[in-house]
Amino acid sequence: MTGRRPAAFVGALGLYGALLFLARALLADNGFSGPAQVLIALLPVPAGVALLVIAIAQFRSHDELEQRIRLTALAISFCGTLLVTFTWGFLEGVGIERLGGFTVFGILVALYLAGLAWASTRYR
Repeated sequence: MTGRRPAAFVGALGLYGALLFLARALLADNGFSGPAQVLIALLPVPAGVALLVIAIAQFRSHDELEQRIRLTALAISFCGTLLVTFTWGFLEGVGIERLGGFTVFGILVALYLAGLAWASTRYR
């Protein structure tokens, strides 16, 4: 990654985090209801879309080998997260506590990083 793309990604990530923090703080105040609550809850979404656009542009800027490594890591992350969440869903049927979205996101990222490390050593 060269040029301004990493800075743009970090900036969009920071904006997303700030908007998420702001939305959660506003919603915790409980002064809002109905459509206002929905709009506040969706406040971070435009920054999330920007993150997606920047990430895709970064992916496309890599050479074919790096794209293959990252795509392999993404496949490992996607399939592994599916396996974990479906298995957890079966366990919820017998009383295990529900798995939250932030936990699922953490699993997704951890498996992506593990897949990236594995694919990097495999292809290099």
